[in-house]
Amino acid sequence: MDFPLKKYPIVGACGLNCGLCPRYHTKGPSRCPGCGGPDFGQKHPSCGFITCVKQRELETCAQCADWDDCERLGRVLEAAKSQGSFISYRPVPANLAFIREDGIEEFVNQEKDKQKFLRHLIDNYNEGRSKGFYCTSCQLLPLDRLKAALAKAKAEMAEGADIKDKARLVRAAINKLADGLKIDLKLRK
Repeated sequence: MDFPLKKYPIVGACGLNCGLCPRYHTKGPSRCPGCGGPDFGQKHPSCGFITCVKQRELETCAQCADWDDCERLGRVLEAAKSQGSFISYRPVPANLAFIREDGIEEFVNQEKDKQKFLRHLIDNYNEGRSKGFYCTSCQLLPLDRLKAALAKAKAEMAEGADIKDKARLVRAAINKLADGLKIDLKLRK
């Protein structure tokens, strides 16, 4: 099988931004290659979304004429509303609508900015326990507001602060932003 299966593996067939997932930013064998990337089937053997879009020769569900009535997509979106472990799927309806209206290339460009910001957070403010939190934050919170929260946190950092202090300040600023927007960032199993 030729890889990648899709032109844009960072965009999930379901509309999720795979480039904002903790497993996408993992080093080693558990790293996810993105949707349809090499070894995707081994990492996600039961993903019906990739099977469906490839059969229809599409990149994402947004390009499908039946996406409004899709039971599979409906189940995931319903779970995102009520099950904490699916909170990263909450932006999917807006992502799919954006792709449908503005095209996948424009969506990819927009999402690359989020991924670049996430990479900055991981590289500079991760004390070893914050990667998942930063990924969820970048999935659910507006990028411009995240950048402002980071700027506030940086203004409070003492020169020479260690990574734990930096991470604590950044996490506090992001949590304050999320609380103000009434967005819960906590995953519940």
